[in-house]
Amino acid sequence: MHEGRVIVRTLILVLFVGWAGLGSIQAAIIIDGYTAPTNDRFTNSNSFIASQFDLSGIGRTNGQWATLIAPNVVVSAFHARPATGSVVSFYASNDPNGTPVQRTVTAANQKIGSTDLWIGVLDSNVPSSIRTFAFSNTSLSGALPVGSNFSVDDAGVFQGANAYLVGLSQTSHIPQQSQAFGRNRITGYSENVPFLSNADNDSLIMDYDSSSSSNWVPYESRFVGGDSGAPMFVEYFNTVTQQQDLLLLGTNAFVANNGTFSGINYIGNQAAFINSFNSINAVPEPGSISLVLGCATVFVVRKCRRRSKLRC
Repeated sequence: MHEGRVIVRTLILVLFVGWAGLGSIQAAIIIDGYTAPTNDRFTNSNSFIASQFDLSGIGRTNGQWATLIAPNVVVSAFHARPATGSVVSFYASNDPNGTPVQRTVTAANQKIGSTDLWIGVLDSNVPSSIRTFAFSNTSLSGALPVGSNFSVDDAGVFQGANAYLVGLSQTSHIPQQSQAFGRNRITGYSENVPFLSNADNDSLIMDYDSSSSSNWVPYESRFVGGDSGAPMFVEYFNTVTQQQDLLLLGTNAFVANNGTFSGINYIGNQAAFINSFNSINAVPEPGSISLVLGCATVFVVRKCRRRSKLRC
């Protein structure tokens, strides 16, 4: 448990509905002020909010998400994982007319421990035109849940960080290209969020604020059904490229409080498992990364206290 942990909220778990049937659930991520040019990757617009980043390692099947952490290894949410034998499409640029690099998910995939994180192996490495993402190896901890009650604690270095949330597009109808980007600030960390039947769902949570709130950010966003398994990022300074880049913090997992809370499966607590996974020899070493969040100041966010109904 890191120094200065502060419990800022207790959420009461009431209901969770899994998103395994993604083929029939195709609602788009909610983004304040959404426009296709500013928020959809494959409009290939200079006004796209993540146009400065290489997003080629974000892949999709016909309905599921898969994000590269090594040339042949992807992560997603277990309850919304790509099936063995499914084809993942990666695009080297944001050009919708580009030819995708396609790889098949092999049987060498598995759930990560008792979490909702899933790791999969592709049938061959992607070419160098497709990037892999560094991921957090920062360990976080918090108060354990009591029954269906769980707490939102301080998220350490990530508390208040301005994050990129990814989900389905409101306008793109090509499944492999349905990738929209919004923003939010990280509200806190929750230990062992009791959703599905998993026992170790460590999560980062983002509160969805109205535009009148001081915590609101441009393109404030929240998850909806269909977004499970997509990646969530913060900015960091990549010491290799000497540029700002995206650090993977986890995969979309659940929504709560009638959609006002979005939760991800936090990847940092599983870094040791992932780095020992038998096909991950090429994973970037997060320990060698100089982690500098993309905002000049990391604001500590204290959002309003609400009781939450966890659902999807």
